[in-house]
Amino acid sequence: MKRWSLLLLLSILIPQSVYAQVNQISVTNDRASLAFPDDITFSATFKAEDDITNIRLIYGTTQDSCGNVVAIAFPEFTPGKKVITEWTWDMRKSGGEPPGAEIWWQWEARDTIGNTTLTERQTITWLDDKHNWKTLNEGMIRLHYYSGSSNFGNTLKSTAVNALSRLSKDTGLNATEPIDLYIYANTADMRDAVLYEPGWTGGLAYPENNIVIIGIAPEELEWGKRTEAHELTHVLVGDYTFSCLGAMPTWMVEGLAVYGEGTPEPSEATNFAKRVQNNSLLSFRVLSGGFSEDPDKADLSYSQSYYMVNYLIEQYGKEKLIDLLTLLKSGGELNASLQSNYGFDLTGFENEWRLSLGLTGVEEERTAATATPTIVPTFVPVAGILPAATLTPRQPVSPTITAAPTQVAATGKLDDLMNDSTLKNAVIIATVCLCASLLLVVVIVIIVLVRQAKARTGKEQGGAP
Repeated sequence: MKRWSLLLLLSILIPQSVYAQVNQISVTNDRASLAFPDDITFSATFKAEDDITNIRLIYGTTQDSCGNVVAIAFPEFTPGKKVITEWTWDMRKSGGEPPGAEIWWQWEARDTIGNTTLTERQTITWLDDKHNWKTLNEGMIRLHYYSGSSNFGNTLKSTAVNALSRLSKDTGLNATEPIDLYIYANTADMRDAVLYEPGWTGGLAYPENNIVIIGIAPEELEWGKRTEAHELTHVLVGDYTFSCLGAMPTWMVEGLAVYGEGTPEPSEATNFAKRVQNNSLLSFRVLSGGFSEDPDKADLSYSQSYYMVNYLIEQYGKEKLIDLLTLLKSGGELNASLQSNYGFDLTGFENEWRLSLGLTGVEEERTAATATPTIVPTFVPVAGILPAATLTPRQPVSPTITAAPTQVAATGKLDDLMNDSTLKNAVIIATVCLCASLLLVVVIVIIVLVRQAKARTGKEQGGAP
């Protein structure tokens, strides 16, 4: 009797959490194995006094996102007091993560009586282990490379540091977190490290991860230095303007990226000067939505965007530019944001910029052209959305894939119009309407024939003896 009383007293005095620990689920061999760049396998061993009946894997990547986004996987296993399980994230199906991305995971397990355990979050760097990576740190730059001399690595590190310093001074944009640059020995190595990227790609920027990857051979150092500054600018601008409310016009994003390089390439600057003389520059509306896939127009798109951004900085100062970026990332519409910040909308900006080059304004040109009517697209987007990775082509190959959907300038030329999505949609709608009309005619004919047949049948039945 005294024994049961003592046990009852102990059960009252001892906290319940102590008893909960007796049946706690233990987790061992919690690890992740990389098969870069294809997949990553998570595995663990679970033990408990009662059968483990539920296990799930919670995982994700450390990056900017519009919310606390996580993924959950349910690995297959046989319930029991000891369970060994694993699950593989196949990036060939989901799309790959950039080299250097930080992947995290944790397990949750439950047994038959309701005991639950959630493991501590673990992380692993998504990176190949076949290269002997060396790291150089300075300020907000972490440069990783495995090929080339120490002078090669230090040169690229200094270029990156100087690019951030110049951008901070000229635009007011500053890095708030370290930026990782992964320098591959050549473009072949770089392409082996990523999935589903164009073969001409020479550099990739992942602003949401603060990562840049570039393939730079020793003999391409000068090209590599410009590309490095270009992609770093994409990361800096992307980090500052990250928003779930608005989007940046492409001319702003790419113009700042070329600004980060210093100036356009000499050949691009010469081509731009010729375009000014020929009065054949691109529409600001088109450059807001995307760049052409035509190599010549793409080259002009990059250089013209630079001169547009450079004009805003030189005429109105970097503070005004930062204010515009802030308005846009807060969800402001492009025309309204320009009007609020500078006192002109996109057309007003285009007119002022053209006048500074000695050209007539676009409104004057439209008025003069009314005597010769042309067919124009019915809709041209004002702003485009950048993808996760910003691509930089290798030189001397001209870019053929751009960071935003392609738009066609309203030139009235037949070849441009046939590429216009609006015209294609109109043709599709007309075809559907024609088919519907033909179907309606067929239905009406069938109804008439049926009614005639019924009428004849009625007459025959009425005349029967």
